[in-house]
Amino acid sequence: MIYRSVLLAGVFAAVCLANPETIVFSGTATGSVNGVKFTNQPFAFTYFTDSTAVAPGTFCCTDNITTPAGTQASFRIGSTFTGYLTGIQAVFVNSGEQQMGMWFYDTQDWLDILFPINSYGLNSNFGPVTGTTFIFPDARPLPTTAGPIIFTSVTGATANVTVSTTPNPTPVITSVGTAYGSGIAQNTWIAIRGTNLVPNTTQPQGLSWIGPQDFSGGVLTTDLNGVGVTVNGKPATVSFYCSGTVASSICPADQINALTPIDPTTGPIQVVVKNGGVASAPFTITATTISPTFLQFKNNYVTATHANFSLLGPTTLYPGFSTPAAVGETIVLWAIGFGMPSTPIIPGSETQSGPLPTLPICSINGAGATVTFAGVVSPGLYQLNVVVPNGATNGDNKVICTYGGATTLSTNLISVAR
Repeated sequence: MIYRSVLLAGVFAAVCLANPETIVFSGTATGSVNGVKFTNQPFAFTYFTDSTAVAPGTFCCTDNITTPAGTQASFRIGSTFTGYLTGIQAVFVNSGEQQMGMWFYDTQDWLDILFPINSYGLNSNFGPVTGTTFIFPDARPLPTTAGPIIFTSVTGATANVTVSTTPNPTPVITSVGTAYGSGIAQNTWIAIRGTNLVPNTTQPQGLSWIGPQDFSGGVLTTDLNGVGVTVNGKPATVSFYCSGTVASSICPADQINALTPIDPTTGPIQVVVKNGGVASAPFTITATTISPTFLQFKNNYVTATHANFSLLGPTTLYPGFSTPAAVGETIVLWAIGFGMPSTPIIPGSETQSGPLPTLPICSINGAGATVTFAGVVSPGLYQLNVVVPNGATNGDNKVICTYGGATTLSTNLISVAR
């Protein structure tokens, strides 16, 4: 089967149990990882999901059960190759075709296992289910953190599904605020931190939404592998999360990055996180009309680029890539939380654009800096084109912008060479 249905609600288990679920494909294969060949090595692909993350489908096939695109998965091949899958892969079961396997969302199957139709169903656990010998004459790559995997042949393929008897723990939110800042406003990227916000099987580098999909109809996802957020009762776009409990994690605590919905409500509002069907207690925060904040490189340097979009910063920031600005140069500052543009935004759309109704007032090293453009250029992302004034000094300079009565942090820096 080439095209799979889009299913958004529990896999291979009774719906709404909200229990962790593990799906393992294993066997012996010949192929390569990032161009390095291997022969007759044992392999295992382990998918981590939840019994509420996927469900029987109605999108195209009522007999098809599918996990969300980009479902988190690790792999091991022999004793040499390990890592995580990075593409828009998922797991499917199709009773009409008597298949179970791995596939790329809306593109193609990668590994199919054929077995009797009565070997599986919507129950808690099943397997191992053993397939046949597979030959892949058109060997397709599977993207991973270790490079593309290509299987040219597979023997002894099996699949096991296990649903934990321990329910997911209740998420607890400890803080919510505009990323790299504080407060909250509509159409703003926020960081939510706490405990049990995300699966404890999350890979160390975190999990990101892997981009627009054909099935989405131009709408951003509000669920990332069973993790969802509501702001003032409305679903937010979840683009990334990471765990603070896994070894070598990039995050000291559980964190979710989400784009707040289009909602002009101000005053106290509530944020709720749902992880694997289990909801947190509401976290109350005061919403404002705007929450202007610059994105940041490390060491308080504003995420900024030259007009050609090369990185702006001291040469030591990202050696070989970043360079300082020049006086009189028009640079690009990247920001969030600047509010609604003068043109309407379609709620949940994967595209956003439009200039702000008025231009922010900016300064660099305390000297007025002319703003030639300010507007939203993609969901929640704002671009400010700013001319570096003559008052800028050699080295680090503070950059501050005021808009709608709110001001960006006073600790933000850009680098200037003169």
